[in-house]
Amino acid sequence: MSTYREWQPSLHPTSLAGRWGSAWGAALGTEKDRLLGLAREAVTVRGLPDGDRAALDAGGADRGIPRLSGEALASYRARLAGAWESWSWAGTAYGIALAVGLLGYGTPVVRPVRYWHPGTTRPWAMIRVVFTGRLTWGCWRWGTTTSDGPTWGARFGQGAEDATAATLRAQLRPLLRQWIGARDRVESVRVAYGSALWGRVVWGEFAWGEGVAPSTVLSAPPWGTGIFGAFTWGAFC
Repeated sequence: MSTYREWQPSLHPTSLAGRWGSAWGAALGTEKDRLLGLAREAVTVRGLPDGDRAALDAGGADRGIPRLSGEALASYRARLAGAWESWSWAGTAYGIALAVGLLGYGTPVVRPVRYWHPGTTRPWAMIRVVFTGRLTWGCWRWGTTTSDGPTWGARFGQGAEDATAATLRAQLRPLLRQWIGARDRVESVRVAYGSALWGRVVWGEFAWGEGVAPSTVLSAPPWGTGIFGAFTWGAFC
């Protein structure tokens, strides 16, 4: 018996199990099936897999993850579904990279600027976010590469390569500010298109070869072009 309509008549004592009693039980069971269906629909619509815009906005409020400007519903759904993991690692390089990766632009490499430039005078909390465009440490979630997938150092396209600089700035700035530590600052966001970023990488962090386009570097806006409160002095965010 898979429905209340089938199961309800079996509860009736013998005196009520006749033609009319069974029909009454089936009718009562049908109403229970209807209410159960409505309850399931309510849970499904509010949930992440099938929720509409209003449901996702409510889910985002519960998780402390607002929808970004121009963000697609599919991307927002993925970020909400990954909230437990990304919030668990907030403030770490892994957590920052995961939060950005869930946005759909690919998983970037997140490192302190001093990692690439040990002699720099930049603060220790200044970090750099790089979409390498190659399979290197930090840009691919461990365990997701299969035997027929990209090989180490291989070139592969990332979503950030197809986005405009304005879109990346508008979406990554609030997202990064939410997931980096209170003292952290993002010096720049770089889209490398598979290039070696000569002078900006550590040996073993890239595959030697030419990129398909010059690197895009998003940092602080040029002097006189920023809006007060909309940028971080001397940094991307």
